[in-house]
Amino acid sequence: MTRDEYIQQVQAILTEHTAQAVARLSSALKVVPSTARKVVIEIFVDQDGEGFLDVRVALDGPDLVALNRAITSHAELFKTRMTQSGLDPALPLMEPGGEAFSVHDALTDCAASWLSSVWREVDRRNFRLPVTVVSHDGYGTITPLHLDT
Repeated sequence: MTRDEYIQQVQAILTEHTAQAVARLSSALKVVPSTARKVVIEIFVDQDGEGFLDVRVALDGPDLVALNRAITSHAELFKTRMTQSGLDPALPLMEPGGEAFSVHDALTDCAASWLSSVWREVDRRNFRLPVTVVSHDGYGTITPLHLDT
């Protein structure tokens, strides 16, 4: 599979989950404690490059445990898991080391671009904190990505 084919398949799956991500992120933003200083949307990809992707919202500020507890039920925007039939949601499962491109970077960049489109749909009229999309392990070519509030 080429990088472009991989990106197209990942984008199609992420697009199917946009409405759910918008709802979760909107809900999280509504319950952000006043002591929070910023919102960080973290992209997690697996170390082996098989194609696992998790996207979570986190808060930064004093007492991180209390801050993040406030949004726990809304923090997960996207998560993959292995089932008997493959990944769920059905992202392309890659053979580690067998690809001609960095799955880590491609998957991270896809997720960051998707999060930009999710952000455009979120109701943030009364939200003023900075929001940054980051790759937890430093993958990708477009992260950190600062979203406009």
